[in-house]
Amino acid sequence: MKNLLLACVCFPLLLAACNGPLDVTLADSGDPVKGEALKKTLSPEEAELLVSYVAQHTMAQDIDYKMTVKQAIAARRKELANNRK
Repeated sequence: MKNLLLACVCFPLLLAACNGPLDVTLADSGDPVKGEALKKTLSPEEAELLVSYVAQHTMAQDIDYKMTVKQAIAARRKELANNRK
């Protein structure tokens, strides 16, 4: 019974620890600690994609701040690929 209780407490903590800087929401990316980790993690290309996504959708007033950084980068790549066609 103790092992089951221990597993129930430790498992969610392990899952939370697996989240990386790219799993931060756009709303939380302005946090100084998370923002610094994000800057260290992003490649120059990813940083440019993220900035362009945020700028484009902020101006269009349709940005979803609950979206993760990883999702925003993927969405911008998809937008750019569709624009090239």
